[in-house]
Order: sequence, then C-alpha cells, then structure tokens
Amino acid sequence: MANADEIALEPPLSRNAGVTPAVEDRSYLGFIAAALAAALGGGFLMAVWMPLAATGAVGGQGRVPWLIQAHGWVQVQGWAGLFVAGMAVRLMPRFAGRPPVGRNVTLPLLAALGLPVALRMTLQPWATGTLAEATAAAIGVLSAVGAAGVAAILAWTLGKGRKARDPWRYFAWAGTAWWAVLAAMLLAWGVRAARNEGLAPVAWDDVMTWVVLLGPIGNFIWSVQSRSVPIFFGRKTPTWRQAVVPGVAYNAGAALVALSLLFEGETAARLSGSGMALAGAGMVWLPVIAGSVWGQAKRLRPRAKPAARFVLGANIAAVVAGVLLVWAGAQTALDAEYAEFAARDAARHVVGIGLVTMLILGMARLVAPVFALERTESGVPKLYERAPFWLLLGALVLRGGSALLAEQISYDARMHSAATAGALAWLAIAIFAVSVLRAVRAEPATRRALETLARK
Repeated sequence: MANADEIALEPPLSRNAGVTPAVEDRSYLGFIAAALAAALGGGFLMAVWMPLAATGAVGGQGRVPWLIQAHGWVQVQGWAGLFVAGMAVRLMPRFAGRPPVGRNVTLPLLAALGLPVALRMTLQPWATGTLAEATAAAIGVLSAVGAAGVAAILAWTLGKGRKARDPWRYFAWAGTAWWAVLAAMLLAWGVRAARNEGLAPVAWDDVMTWVVLLGPIGNFIWSVQSRSVPIFFGRKTPTWRQAVVPGVAYNAGAALVALSLLFEGETAARLSGSGMALAGAGMVWLPVIAGSVWGQAKRLRPRAKPAARFVLGANIAAVVAGVLLVWAGAQTALDAEYAEFAARDAARHVVGIGLVTMLILGMARLVAPVFALERTESGVPKLYERAPFWLLLGALVLRGGSALLAEQISYDARMHSAATAGALAWLAIAIFAVSVLRAVRAEPATRRALETLARK
C-alpha cells in the first residue's frame, strides 16, 4: 500500500514513469531560492534591525517608518509570497490533472515577482525625494504585473483541469481571485506611496498586509492542506460541505478588510474590524477541517514525520491567531477607531511566524521533489531538521507575547524582545536554507535513486 505522502501529493515515487521533469524541478527551486534570499537578506534581517533602530541602539532611527513598511512587504510579498506562488504554480497543475507549467512561463513570472521585492529590500527604505517616488511607482507596477501573472496562470490551469468538487479546488479558485484583486491594490498602493516618498498611509499598509496574508497566501495554504494534511494524520479529506461555512466566513472577512480602504474614519474602522473578526472565526475553524491540530502523522514515512511537527504547530498557531483576530476585530469595530491594538499586532505575527513560516518549512520537506530521497531514508532525524521548529517556536512566543504585553512592559523591552524573536527566526530560516542547499547538491543521486525505485 502506498504511503500517505504519495497518495496526497503524488510525488515522483507514486508511479513508474513519474520522475518529475527537470524543467519543472529547476523552476520551482528558483522561487524557493528567491524566497529564502528575501527572508535572510531582507524580511527577518529587518525584523532584527528595525526594532533596535527604533530604540536608537543601531543606526537608521530616522527611517524606522520606512523600515517597518519594507519589513512587512518583504515578509508577505517576498518570503511568503514568492514561496507560495512558486509552490502553487507547481502543485495546482498536479491537483487539477494538468501538465506542469513550463520554464518559459515560470521564469518571467519569478522575475516579475522578485524584482520589486529586491527594490523594496535595497532602495525603498533609504531612498528620498524623486528616487523614492520612482522606486515606489516601479514597485507597485512590477508587483501588480507579477500578481496578475500568477492569477492568469492559475485560472487557466484550474479552468482546464478536472472539475472535482473538493475543498482544495474552491480554495484554489479563491486564492486565484485574490491574486487578481491584489494586482489592482498594488497599483493603487504604488500611486499613494509615490506621492509620499515611498511611505504609504498606515491604514493602507496594514490592510495590504492582511489582504495578502488572508487572501492569496491563506487560501492556497488551506487548498494544499485540505488536499493532503488530513491523510497524513489518518483522517479522510474534508468534503466541500464541511469546508464551505468556515471558507466563506474567512474570505468574506478578508473582503471586508479590503473594502475598508474605500472608506475613511468610523466606517473604515467598522468594516476593517468586522472583517478581521469574521476572518478570525473562519481561521479558528479551518485548521480543524482542512489541517490538523491534534494527533500524529502515522501515515508518513519515519524520516518524514518530523516535518509533520511543523504542520501541527502551524495549525495550532492558526487557531490562536484566529482567536486574537476575533478579539482585535471586535474591539476595532465596536470602538469605531482604526488604532493600533495589541491583539492585532500579535495575530499578524502569529500568522506570519506560526502559520505561514512553520507551514512553509514543514510542507516543503513533504512536497518539494528536492527532498524526495531524504523522505525515503531511515534513521534518526538530523539536528538541522529538528532545530528550526524550536527556534521558530521561541520566536513565536517572544514576538506574539511582547505584542500582547505592550501595555505592561517598557517600549525598549518590547523592541528588544522583537529583535530577539527576529534573530531566532532568521537562524531557523538559515538552517533550512542550508538543508535546501544540501538537498540540491545531492539531487543527481536523488534522481538516480528515484529512477532505480521506479524500475522495481
């Protein structure tokens, strides 16, 4: 009998002629490499530098507002966005029964998505005057082109694929629609930021972050999870009837958050708060339906089981983030004041570090062909496979906890806790990057072993 990772994700071992084409393999590695570069050279590095700069411990105190917005953008558009876009373009054709997307499409898409992230990391935090305005406009246009490209590729793939009524398909269509919505929002962001030396209004920056996290990234998380994770943990995959209520609540909430940008004052605050509360309610429910918050991944191969710890931790983090979003959203809606609220900041980082980053590290080992041979090996998991989980858990507790305790601890203490959390997360990603590099270097041996197994 085939193992669960073969059934759920259909890797090369699942059929005799199924060795993944080299073109597809190398293309998806480009997205992983770009995402890791964004995380290590930008997002998590800024997570250390920016809070220290805010206290005057390091240089750049006068550019903290720009660093804050660049940090958020690079994390959601770079680290999470590039990784999720690359894996969505790779996995959705498999799920839909379509041929893989070729390199002539994926490489231009990678350039369109990666270049604005590079500009955001290097120029935007420091540019002033005309250069800042031009950089913001270029970032907005290029990012919009990349988001529209992802939406077009996935819409074509899903539209031509099999018409199964499974949750993964509906979440994938929702994520595709959100990529298209995001393209329009990115153009609008570029116009607004260009008028203010690359600095967007606070409400715009906050809403854009949530739209990306909940919309394109979140829906593809639930798509892939609903297709595979329940099987890993020995359960049946959910039906569309089981997922429809939390899925609709989740996306309706995200839509209300996005629509709040069309209004101002109390109306914008009530819409944003109501949307966060509704999306949070869906997020509390979805991990139970489409993921897993308990049990052991007994149907995975022994060497692959440590990756399931990341998946379990990510889904538990999603439940916690959902509760925080309901709390923060209700508070914002009732007060009708769009102000910083500790629970919202905590929820944002629990989603970013917990749900998104933990799930990326876990699912990459279960999905990416580069780890295929490693999944088949026996023996005790290596330290580099186990350490990132505990580092991310420490970062999650420090960053989320310091946000929730904003009124109980000093500003400097909160900023130093945030910087420590950023350092722990950076180290976790660095270890994961080394493991990816090791796997890439071993890829020729991986292919030979897969071909040998396929002939048996």
